[in-house]
Amino acid sequence: MRAAPEAERPRRGVLRRLGILAGGVALTVVAGYLVAAVLLFPAPLLPNERQVPRVIGVVVTDAQRALEAQGFRAEIADSAPHPTYAAGLVTWQDPAPGVAAPRGSTVALTVSEGSPQRLVPDVRGLDEDVAEQMVRAAGLTVGTVDTVPGTLPAGVAVSTDPHAGDSAQTGSSVRLHLAKGPR
Repeated sequence: MRAAPEAERPRRGVLRRLGILAGGVALTVVAGYLVAAVLLFPAPLLPNERQVPRVIGVVVTDAQRALEAQGFRAEIADSAPHPTYAAGLVTWQDPAPGVAAPRGSTVALTVSEGSPQRLVPDVRGLDEDVAEQMVRAAGLTVGTVDTVPGTLPAGVAVSTDPHAGDSAQTGSSVRLHLAKGPR
C-alpha cells in the first residue's frame, strides 16, 4: 500500500509547480494591465477627475471657456513669441491634454505674442548679392528690387523698405533699393 502514496508525490509536486506557474502568469498579466491602464491611458479614476482638453492652437479666450466648461480654471502663465502661431493663440498648456486631473485644478497656458521681430540690416553701400544675403541672414526675405537715382555706382544698395534698424516680423519681405548709377 505504500507504493501508491510514493507515486502520488511526484504528481503532487508537478501539480504544485504548475499551480505556482499559473498563479505567477495571472499575477503578471493583472499587474501589466494595471500599469498600462494607469500610465499609458490615464483615464479619470475618481468621479471628480476629468481629462484635460487640448486647447493648444486655440484663441486664448476660447481656450479659457473650454477649460472652464470642463470644470478647470485657466491661468495665463506666460506669453512668448512663436514662429508659427499667431498672437493670442495658446502654444502650451500644463497639465498636458488628456491627463486626468481633479475638477477645479488650474491649467497654466502659454500664449503666443506672434512671430518674433527682426531688425532690418543696414545694407547701404553693399553690392546687390551681398545686400540680399544680409537681409536673408537677418531672417527676412528680399521682395521687390528696384533702382533709384543716386550718386552711388549702379547696382549698389541705397536703402531698404522698411528702413535699416526698423523691426519686421521674421520671414517678412524687405524691398531693396539699388542705385542706377551717376549720370
